[in-house]
Amino acid sequence: MKSLIACVIILFGVSQIYGLDPVQQLPEVHGNKFYYFGFGSNMLAKRIHIQNPSAKFLGAALLNNYRVDFSMPSKFWKGAVATIVPSQGAKTWGSLWEIDLVNLPEIDNQEAVHLGKYKPVSVHVKLQNYDPEIPARLYVITNEPKGNVHDMPPSEVPEDRQPSKTYLQVLVKGAIESGLPEEYVTWLTGFKHNNQTVQHLEELLELQSVPL
Repeated sequence: MKSLIACVIILFGVSQIYGLDPVQQLPEVHGNKFYYFGFGSNMLAKRIHIQNPSAKFLGAALLNNYRVDFSMPSKFWKGAVATIVPSQGAKTWGSLWEIDLVNLPEIDNQEAVHLGKYKPVSVHVKLQNYDPEIPARLYVITNEPKGNVHDMPPSEVPEDRQPSKTYLQVLVKGAIESGLPEEYVTWLTGFKHNNQTVQHLEELLELQSVPL
């Protein structure tokens, strides 16, 4: 433990001497902004702008070799929330945003990084009709879920892996708003939910008309 602390102190000292800011070294950071890939509730503009008003939508983006999964029941959402899991050949669609770097702590807080629930990961995504890969930040659940509910028949999805109706509506509305492929929207719409609703979010995010 003492050696670990010593290494951290040394690295901090080196960064100060050479003027290296660890955040500025992240691949998703460019100047005073960073790229963020939202695959869950932050696909929806009205949702992400609650805590990150500087977020600018760049387009629908594809992350290869990861699948969306649901895990870790949330009191806020009244059901399981989304994460991604490495999965060869899988495709995850989402929304690519450009956010002011000063807002990075806000999105870290939204994802409960300080509580150890989610952790940031740097990945490379592709915008629709744009070949070059773009480095982006996303967040995954710290404890990777066991099993794969992505391809399960609705009747077999365990209750603790089911998102709430409200949460799934946010994902569907965000996917449609972001222009994600129709087949991906169809998959989201058909995923098993627990029929729980969060009334104030239904009203705030105008979800009443989102069909599931």
